[in-house]
Amino acid sequence: MKVPYSLYSDKERVKPNTVPKNLSKRCRYPLPFAQEKPHFKVPELELFSQQSNYKPFFIDLVEIEVKESAYIPFVIHDKQLYMYFMLRGSLLYTTDTKKPIIKTQPNTFLMSYYDRGSYFAHAEKGEHIALVLSIHPEWIERIHHKYQNIQRILHRFTNGKNPYETMNQCRMDRRVQRWLYKIYSYSQDNVGALDGNLRKYVSLLLEYYDKALEDQESDMAFKIKDFVEANYCDVRLNVKFLADYFHMTGRTLRNIFKKRYHVSIQQFYTDLRIAQALLLMDQKGIGIKDVYMEVGYSEERTFRYALEACQKRNKEHNFS
Repeated sequence: MKVPYSLYSDKERVKPNTVPKNLSKRCRYPLPFAQEKPHFKVPELELFSQQSNYKPFFIDLVEIEVKESAYIPFVIHDKQLYMYFMLRGSLLYTTDTKKPIIKTQPNTFLMSYYDRGSYFAHAEKGEHIALVLSIHPEWIERIHHKYQNIQRILHRFTNGKNPYETMNQCRMDRRVQRWLYKIYSYSQDNVGALDGNLRKYVSLLLEYYDKALEDQESDMAFKIKDFVEANYCDVRLNVKFLADYFHMTGRTLRNIFKKRYHVSIQQFYTDLRIAQALLLMDQKGIGIKDVYMEVGYSEERTFRYALEACQKRNKEHNFS
């Protein structure tokens, strides 16, 4: 299995120490079967990564000690599915322009997918520990048939146009914590047994997550996000329309959404509209006069203002 991503890139000129000293003493969660152990040290933070690559899984146990809040750049090489477990602390994931994607909460886990491209993880001062599990889609396809929610995730992964998507975060109870422990503490020097151990406990985690997703309809923030992603080209869509649709005040709706996704609901659907407009302009070779009504705007002037604001924001992020 190909390594799905790289921490830091050549342009940051940060090279890993591939043979860090006293790793077992420094890390809270030693990974006995790790094959690679890159160690990154910059003025703001120190990052320990323990990586294991056994197809159909790539496991990365990442521990970060942060002195000052910082953005950690990483590059994803190919579109990939992930299960993500936040063992300690919290990280905010963003696009290459630092637009928020999701802020992971301590003692939670989720499934997501990301397409190839550049991203950031923003870490506040303190200690942050995450276990990242990349799963080959073909393996999930062979076992997912009775898991309806996992099927929907696979369908979005295969057919979706979004460059990334995060599913609902779920709390890790004792069962999940026990299964994770069975994964990262495995120490037998037997590749066949290790393979069987990984498949067993990853299957249990997928089954658990599939059942947990059945409660997702009760997650109002996710429900709003899902509706907006399906209807952002509707010219009627605005905060009032959404508030009426979900039977709440506009203020409540804005607070619910921003608390979960760390971006305003207006900015979220505006970004979707602008991204779709740019895509249509590139693919169809059409201009602003022909595209603005296709992505939910009733006035060209309003669209031009939103487009200019988006381009200005992206330019500022590129220089930050």
